[in-house]
Order: sequence, then C-alpha cells, then structure tokens
Amino acid sequence: MAVYQKSVCKEWLYTVIMPPQASSLPHHPHDAFFKEVFADLTNARELIERHAPSAFVTLINLDTLEQFDTSFIDEDLRQHFADLAFKVRLKRGGEAYVCLLLDHKSYPDKWVLLQLLRYELQIWDNARKQGVKTLPVVFPMVVYHGKRKWHVSLQFSSLFSLTGLQTLQPYVPNFAYHLFDLNVISDQSLDDAGLVNAALGTMKYIFSDEIQIQLGRIFRQLRGLPPEKMKHYMQIVLRYIMINAANLTREQFEQIVQDEIRDDELAEGAMTLAQQLILEGKQVGLIEGKQVGLIEGEKRGKQVGFIEIATRLLRRRFNVVPADIALLLKQTSTEHLAEFGEAVFDFTSIDDARVWLVQHSVSAN
Repeated sequence: MAVYQKSVCKEWLYTVIMPPQASSLPHHPHDAFFKEVFADLTNARELIERHAPSAFVTLINLDTLEQFDTSFIDEDLRQHFADLAFKVRLKRGGEAYVCLLLDHKSYPDKWVLLQLLRYELQIWDNARKQGVKTLPVVFPMVVYHGKRKWHVSLQFSSLFSLTGLQTLQPYVPNFAYHLFDLNVISDQSLDDAGLVNAALGTMKYIFSDEIQIQLGRIFRQLRGLPPEKMKHYMQIVLRYIMINAANLTREQFEQIVQDEIRDDELAEGAMTLAQQLILEGKQVGLIEGKQVGLIEGEKRGKQVGFIEIATRLLRRRFNVVPADIALLLKQTSTEHLAEFGEAVFDFTSIDDARVWLVQHSVSAN
C-alpha cells in the first residue's frame, strides 16, 4: 500500500471493494462480472452511495473516491479477493479512517466471517506499520445474489459454541457485517437507467425464470449510457447472461436481442456471441461445471455426471480427492452438486470442501 504523509492520512477514509478470486484458476464467472463493472470509479461510487447504509455514506465525501494499491495483502487471501481498492476523504477530517470491504457471494457461506476478519487483520497490520495512532474502523459489506435464502449469521461470535461457557463470552472476538441481499431488494429501487442498476438487476435474476422478463428492462437501462460505454458494457452483460442464465434458451435470448437492441452492429455481435459460446460447448445458462455435468448426465445419468465433474474440479483445485469426500459426493443431491461446482472456487483448502459437503449431503437434509 502506498505510504502517505500523516497530515494527509488524517483526512482520508479508505474504501476497499473486493470480490474474491479463484487463485490461479479462471475467475468465477459471477466474480469476474462483478469486478468488470465495479472496478470503474463511477460505478463503485454509485454502488456505495445507493446501497451502503446511509449512516456510513454520510461520513464520507464520495467525490474524492480514488483507487489505491493493496499489495500488502498476502497471496493466500488473493485467492479470495481481487486487487480492487479505493480511498475516500472523511467529511469531518480527523485521524480515523474506515475501510469498506465488499465481498461478493453467490451462495450462503458462514466462513465469509473468517475471510473478512483475516482481511481486516491485514489492513490493521498495514496501518500499524504506517505509524497510525489508532486502528481504522473497517466496515464490511457482503453482496449476495444466490438462489438460496441467506441464513448465515451476521455476527462473528456465531462461529463459536458457548453452550455452558457463557462466562467466557467477554473473551470471544465479535464484529458484524452489512448484508446487501439482492433477493430482497425491490425492483423499484433498481428501475433507474444506468449501468449499476442494470448490473445488479442482472445478478439478481441470473438464476431465475424471470430473467426473460427482466432482460428487456436491463437492455433499456444500458441504452441510456454514452454510445461507447453502452457497447462495452452491453457485451459484458450479454456474455455473462449467455453463460450463466440457467433458464434462458438460445431462441429466447435471440428474440429479446432482436426486440430490444436497436444497434444493428451490436445485435449482430450478440448473435455471434451466442453461436460462439454454443460452439465452445457452453450451453446457454450453464457455467462450465454444470454444463459438463449435464452432458455427462445424458450419458450416464445426471447424478453420476455431476459427481464426475465435482471430482474433476476438486482434483484440479487441490490435486487430491480423499475417499471420504468421494463418498460425500455420492450422498449429495444433483441440485447441491451443481451449487458445489460454483462454491469450489471459493474454497481455500480441501477441508472447506469437506465441511460444505457435510452440510449439504442427503443425510444432513
């Protein structure tokens, strides 16, 4: 992280917006889309202004938002977080600074609390090395758009079992994060034209049958952008939808493109993109793990196909698939195996996979 003079540090808040990465593997498609949109300062500023709690937004001057280096983050955490960070001035000045940590999730994960804490510790250690008198307050914000209800506690203390140990409560660390759940946000709040609302609306409905209905609105929102930006982000949104929309056929996609995209060159490019993805073997609406699982499933049954793909992803990620995990895969439903194909990119160790499978196996249900 760049070193600033203390007189400057007194006037700045530090804002960090980071979707997790998948180590050396290709980015998880949802995370890649999220980063492509919100790496832009204008989009990051709008996201914070519209969807961070007002109590936080009133403390900062968003006009001063700037990007800063996060090279102090260790390589292990880089498996989860992208190099995307910002700083912003406090309205009141003073020595305190605040970090907004934004982690994007597409499935419920109680261990996000531990990931957030690890990141906060590195922020604090870096601040200490810069000679600050007090540690910065970190404001964690988690964005969620998965199919399942977010049932995970917002409190770090929930990771501990204190039954019969209540007297030890004062010694247990605790903090909370703010959850921005796209599943519960109203469509009216996403109605305004612009890229941020179009991107958030796309993520909200990417797993839903309603993506067919919402796609027209999303395209109309993007048409309000300046021509060059519109073409750039339209391609990003189109590719994301083509690869990930599970309930949208190629024919439906092409019809919506014809109805809603007025630019002939862009519409032709969208059709070409659809054909290219089909030729690459990425069926409309399926991420790589899901589509391979379905292809294999047509030959040997969906369950067997998904198990094979889950095994392949694990071996590629960790170079090993222990016997107990292989058994757990056989005890996991097809639906959960599909979700496992998404979740595997967020695991830091084979133990994370084991815990996830225990929680989602047939016997656990």
